[in-house]
Amino acid sequence: MQFKHPEILYALLLLIIPIIVHLFQLQRFVKIPFTNVQFLKQLKLETRKSSRLKKWLILATRLLAFTTLIFAFSQPFFSDSKKDTEYATTIYLDNSLSMQLKTQQGELLKMATQEIIENSKNNTSVSLITNDKVFQDLDQKSLKNELLNLKYSTKKIDFNTIILKSNQLNLTKTNSLNNLILISDFQNFNKINSNDVTNVNSSISLIKITPEEILNISIDSVFISNINNKEITLKAIVNNTNTERDNVSISLYKNTILVGKTTTPLSKNKTAEVEFKIPNEENFSGTLRLDDQNLPFDNTLFFSISKPEKVNVISVGKNTEYLSKIYTNKEFNFSQKRINNLDYNDIQNQHLIILNELEKIPVALINTLNEFVKNGGNIVLIPSKNTDLFSYNEFLKQLNLGSITESIKKELKITNINFEHPLLNDVFEKKVLNFQYPTVSQHYNLKLTNSSPIISLENGRPFISEIKNSKGSVYVFSSSLDNSISNFKSSPLIVPILYNFGKYSFEIPQLYYTIEKENVIEINTSIKKDEILKLKNESNEFIPLQQVFYNKVKLTTNELPNESGFYNITSNNSTLRSVSYNYNRKESDLNYMNLRELFKDNKNITISNSIKETFTKLNEQQEIKPLFKWFLALAILFLLLEIFILKFFKV
Repeated sequence: MQFKHPEILYALLLLIIPIIVHLFQLQRFVKIPFTNVQFLKQLKLETRKSSRLKKWLILATRLLAFTTLIFAFSQPFFSDSKKDTEYATTIYLDNSLSMQLKTQQGELLKMATQEIIENSKNNTSVSLITNDKVFQDLDQKSLKNELLNLKYSTKKIDFNTIILKSNQLNLTKTNSLNNLILISDFQNFNKINSNDVTNVNSSISLIKITPEEILNISIDSVFISNINNKEITLKAIVNNTNTERDNVSISLYKNTILVGKTTTPLSKNKTAEVEFKIPNEENFSGTLRLDDQNLPFDNTLFFSISKPEKVNVISVGKNTEYLSKIYTNKEFNFSQKRINNLDYNDIQNQHLIILNELEKIPVALINTLNEFVKNGGNIVLIPSKNTDLFSYNEFLKQLNLGSITESIKKELKITNINFEHPLLNDVFEKKVLNFQYPTVSQHYNLKLTNSSPIISLENGRPFISEIKNSKGSVYVFSSSLDNSISNFKSSPLIVPILYNFGKYSFEIPQLYYTIEKENVIEINTSIKKDEILKLKNESNEFIPLQQVFYNKVKLTTNELPNESGFYNITSNNSTLRSVSYNYNRKESDLNYMNLRELFKDNKNITISNSIKETFTKLNEQQEIKPLFKWFLALAILFLLLEIFILKFFKV
């Protein structure tokens, strides 16, 4: 039992006054002569005993009445915590797209918001955390309004982030009891690390809400499987979870016009491919749709096919036939120039420059190339068998790339392939062990700064290295590709490597981009200093992060846009390109964590499947049970008892 005003209990000391009065109260008896004293002795003794008992009873009832009255005014109560403890309740409500799945009461998110409103106490303030917003110290009315206006979010935050946000909300609160309630479907892809669990010291309640049926059909992705002058063949991947259907209908729209429709059977937990053929037009804004009643967000997939922009590649130095076969006119604007015929003004218009076995790099070219790399250009440096090391080192020095120290004449195989490098990541289906390795008879010793090897010699020294700076990349060969020095030109490696040098020099537009991921879009355009590019559709418009180069603009999107659909990249209200964004398909995979197994060793975490049950326990924990009325009733009872003794107890 605790007291709201314990200082009033000092009044109990005043109870000593009636005790003292009672003990020192002396009653004088008047002697009356009577003839037969012997007859009255027995009566006199009994009367004195009865009077003393009555006085003790009256004293006891008065003391008890005053005591209970003092207790009543000190306002005693029962509570699970101390009287000066404040409660800080924080609710995390998962409003991700997977919460669109349904129960008998409706969608998971709608059901959860309704139960929170019905079961949260009116006299406490609550902080609310969602995937995209944070609300601090809401009263009951404000909490209800925010919950009713809550929208689905494309964001997903992890367990550790929720803990950090909750701690931040309660950082300034002292002498408070923090209760954190997490309400989610706890999908399996949103992993919880063991460190996140062991660092939890406060009371946390996890409420796992699950749909009535775990069923879903989704359009996972779409890609171009074949392309010719007349038509483009598209293939879409359809996923399903725990369902089996004979015919699932998928429709293809160009803008809002239906241009194709097909059906496919779906086996349980298997993927299916559907194929569409469309005309090979310059631009095609397409939408794939299927009908599924479970998760609406993954029933639609947007994609945009734009006229491919060619990558500008120039080879400076030795004219070679193999380069023109790699950089074909279909995908590249390729040209070859001798050093004495080179127009330096044309360099800044290129995306990739190949310094093809120059014996010497002129000073004027070094300065131009330095500016080219700073503006985001890429360079491939292939040395000559008679390289002027001084001019080459001057070029490397200006770009802070390192140096070339010496020429080494020794026959070595090119054996080590960095399969994880982005240039080779998609080249091989698996790691090749029985490869016919090319050889070199002479190579240069490279001492490069912050380089990563793409291919290396058998002695471990790099044959091709990449050095990235903030905007561009420089690829350096350690050997000439002259047939008298190396047979690398006859190797199957040369085509994918040099092709990817050109491909990665300019970001080729994708069919679609994923919301909540970092996406890089490069636009082959030049804009003025005060101009900016915008991304907009019919209802939204925003300015993405952008880097302006001499002949292109690099856009980076992350948090925006947050709605799927078609967007136009514009400059001065002129559309440069149409792009598509889709929601991340991770939440389409309906696998969930086993919370009881994960948190079995943590006593601070309780797990439940019922919002009502959790809030009932929390309300009971916070409930204060006042005893004022009970003590006041006892005081009245003792006063009535005293009156009863005085009236009916005859002495």
